[in-house]
Amino acid sequence: MNKKLSLFIKTAVFLAILCVCFICMSLLVERKSSFNKNQEFFEEAKKDHIDAFFLGSSHVINGINPLQLFEDYGYTSYNLGGYGSVLLSSYWQMMLALDYCTPKLMVVDSYMLENNIRYIDDPEANVSSDELHLNIDRFPLSRTKYHAINDMFQDRDEKYPYLADFIVYHDRWKELEADDFKRFTKDANVNRMMGAVMEYGIHSQEYTYTDFQAGTLEQETVGTAYLRRIIEECQSRNIQVVVVTLPFLAMYDNQAAAHTATQIAAEYGVPSLNMLEIPGIIDVNTDMEDAGHLNVLGSRKVTSCLGDFIAQNCPLPDHREDSGYEKWNDYIGDYNAELASMCEGNDDLYTQLMMLQLNNSNKTFTISVRGDTAVYSDPSLVRQLHSLGATEMLDQAVSSNCSYMMISDHGVITEFVGDSENEFTVETSDGVFLYSPASAIYRILYVNGDTENNYLYSDDHAYADVQLLFFSGGVCTSHQYYTCDHFTYDYDQR
Repeated sequence: MNKKLSLFIKTAVFLAILCVCFICMSLLVERKSSFNKNQEFFEEAKKDHIDAFFLGSSHVINGINPLQLFEDYGYTSYNLGGYGSVLLSSYWQMMLALDYCTPKLMVVDSYMLENNIRYIDDPEANVSSDELHLNIDRFPLSRTKYHAINDMFQDRDEKYPYLADFIVYHDRWKELEADDFKRFTKDANVNRMMGAVMEYGIHSQEYTYTDFQAGTLEQETVGTAYLRRIIEECQSRNIQVVVVTLPFLAMYDNQAAAHTATQIAAEYGVPSLNMLEIPGIIDVNTDMEDAGHLNVLGSRKVTSCLGDFIAQNCPLPDHREDSGYEKWNDYIGDYNAELASMCEGNDDLYTQLMMLQLNNSNKTFTISVRGDTAVYSDPSLVRQLHSLGATEMLDQAVSSNCSYMMISDHGVITEFVGDSENEFTVETSDGVFLYSPASAIYRILYVNGDTENNYLYSDDHAYADVQLLFFSGGVCTSHQYYTCDHFTYDYDQR
């Protein structure tokens, strides 16, 4: 009897060790993208620190910034948006998250409401398996996850990799890096934006938003069915709901879907916010990464609009002064420091000017455009200069194809147009600037009477189309040169 008991114990211990080893190995070889994006959700959910969820596609991931909402309003939230998500997958993302905490507010974006494809493994669904793995791999196998996979997938063989992702990742040991092992430590690389991902690019196209005067969708869809399920589930749990449509270059069907979302919200008595119909909320030519996704500048505007709407319609607690939320303030400090570091030294001119729009109130900088340049034929660049404060004087330079100079002193703008021997003196917070636009190529900028250093001319960069200079304490801290080649800009810096 003792031998049998001993054998049983040894077998149980062996199986337990084997199980632990298998779990650890699975976690090690698993791609860390889902862990990185969602780990902070689990950390904050354990503390009951999340008052709002954001559901939707990459429009939401790039468009709503929880850190900004905390900094400006004290609201704690998590961005559960998923790349490629439709309302079907957003519903199950919500259900998985609700197993860990119950928020006070659910904000759901209506993008792809018109989608009428029942299963995401349908070839017409156009959903990448990598995208869905990113969204849900971090959520452990549970009854809810089992139901989610069964509801989203039709093909049995397609379900297995999501129920046991070791099937997908078991041979990743060849790709393991140091960051993979950090999954087991407290210094793992995680998303500190509470699920959001900011885009720092800007498109160079000419976009025009068209209001197609669309009505509503002609029939119920899979999207409308799951939007209703989201609302009904939240109402059964006493969770407030806001239905939103974030701005993008919406086509006819997209606009009809947005109107239908507003109609459905009204049926359930929940507030809705269709940002497609708010004039001027964003500039589609400066605030977007591409036709569908906001950049960091657009996200700031949209998040501010949403924060105001929440404050007026379903206010949440302000946690800025509450103990236990120090991490949020730390992450805000890190984010703002990152933005500040990106205000100089960008090799992409469009990104550089966009970052200055985000943070120029505490800087002194100059932008010099030489005469006889192709830059003035670049409407995206001209538009960005206007967004930084350029006036009709820039338009004069464009029409005359002559030199243009902007001096921005902590947001106070001084401009000069044309080529002449005249000298102009500007007193700034960082010293006295003397500017003389002698010719299209040769311009002069002296600082604090130092005539030995002309900041606007060097033999190596005589034909640079745009020069951007930053000053601090009377010293030029960064000098960036951009040379235009069919609206791509070669970059140099000294």
